[in-house]
Parts: sequence; structure tokens; C-alpha cells
Amino acid sequence: MTRGRFAVKPWLQALRPAHWTKSFFVLAPFLVGPRFGVNEYLLRSVSGAVLFGLISSAIYLFNDVIDAPSDKRHPTKRLRPVASGQISPWSAGALSSVLLLTTLGLGLLLDRGFFMMLLAYGANNLLYSLYVKKKTVLDVMSISAGFVMRVYAGGMLIDIDITDWLVACVFALSLLMGFGKRRAEFEGLRDDAPGARRGPNSYTTGKLNVLLGISASITIVTYMLYSVAPETKALHGTDKLIFTTPFVVYCVYRFLLKVQEEGREPADLIVHDRGFALAGSLWLISLLYLTHPIR
Repeated sequence: MTRGRFAVKPWLQALRPAHWTKSFFVLAPFLVGPRFGVNEYLLRSVSGAVLFGLISSAIYLFNDVIDAPSDKRHPTKRLRPVASGQISPWSAGALSSVLLLTTLGLGLLLDRGFFMMLLAYGANNLLYSLYVKKKTVLDVMSISAGFVMRVYAGGMLIDIDITDWLVACVFALSLLMGFGKRRAEFEGLRDDAPGARRGPNSYTTGKLNVLLGISASITIVTYMLYSVAPETKALHGTDKLIFTTPFVVYCVYRFLLKVQEEGREPADLIVHDRGFALAGSLWLISLLYLTHPIR
């Protein structure tokens, strides 16, 4: 255990850097909004994304300490650094506290409104860790609220309003990712691990597949409505965003199939699946081209 405290790999694993991809939602208002460019707003947006990544790592460490007893009985989560004993609960808790306080302090220096959203995000995750994660559907709605907060925080940093349809898109997409996470967790459990943590007990594979299908449909429909909404056209000066829909449809369906067939974690799928990464990159390139055409 002593050697594990000073090893870099267990700490990197505990901090979950792959999950920092979720901070993309902080950058979204800058990337597709009127502030796009090499300017002060770029620095503010990137700083905000980094701070959300740091506070997420602090929350993951806190969760690992809280969940260590049940994680030890889980077929895969027992390998996590805290559950396996590579990192002591005290060390993980100490680093979590330092990261949390540092992130909030830097957030306050960056922007007061952003700080309040960062604080709300932390409170939402604390409530989730201690209570909400055991409540069916409400657990995923709490996760989705965190993604919406990221987008609002990104808008505050560059002083633009977030449209209702964009909020609807983000909420629907995060519902899909949240139920995908639950599906992967459920699939990864063995029958001989009765004490392992699996979220709310009323979830079943069949129910999660239905919820995934509904969330996928809502995600596609809300994106299409967002792309043709009058406020979207006014903001971006184009009515061509509807042509980016095929990339979204492909990503959603590929996500759905991979989660149901292979039990892939959403973060793992986003980072490592080549087909998803290619379609996602093409969507982003086409979106940037349409919203910020080269003149």
C-alpha cells in the first residue's frame, strides 16, 4: 500500500482524466457562438473547462471514498485505486478537498456567475453521491442537470444567453449518456456479487433498454428542432445546421448499439471508439464551418 501512495498511475486512474471530455460542454457556447476566435473568450472558456475537469476529479475521489466498501465486492470496481488499497481513503479525501477548494477559489477569480454555477454543480454532485444515486430515474436526471450546468457556465464566461432548445438538446443527450452508464454498470455485474453497488435496484436490462431508446429518440428530435429554431438561425446567421443531423443520428445509434451489445461505458466509448470519434469529428467540423464560414 505504501508503494501505491507514491505511484503516479493509481492517482491518474482515480482522477479519471478520460472523463474530462465532458468539459466539452463548457466550450460549446464558445465554439458555436458569436464569440468564437482567438481572443480573451477562448482563454476564459478553456479555463472554465479545466476547472470543471478539476472539480469532477475531486468529486470522483470523494465518491470512491464513500463507495469503497461496496466497490470491493464489485467485479470491476474492486480494481479502483481506493477500493483495491493502492490509495488510502485518507489520501484520496485529502486530495479531493484540496482540489475542490482550489477549483472554487479559481472559479471565483474567473467570474462570479461562473463560480455560482460551479458551486451549484458541486452541490448537485454531493447530493447525488449521498442520496440521489439510489433513486430510479432521478439519479440520471441529476447527472443530466450537471451537463446543463456546464453549458450555462460556459455561456456565463463569454456573456451570451443559452437558448432553450440548446438546453433541451444537452439535457436529452445527457439522459442518453446517463442511462448508457447505468446499462454498462448493470451489464458488468456478476450474479455472485450481491453486495456490489449497481445504482437503484429497480433497474433491469429491459427497462434500461427502453429508457435508452426513448432518450435516443428525444435526443435526435430535439437536435433537429434546435437546428431549425428561429433563435438558432438568428444567432448563427445560417439555416443550414439541419444538414449536420446525419452525423448526430449516426453517433446516437452507434452509442446505443455499443452500449447494448458490448456494455461499453459512455466515456470509454467516446474516447476509444473510432467510428464514434470519426463521426463526432465530422459533426464538429461541419458545425464550425456552418457557424463560422471562411470568408
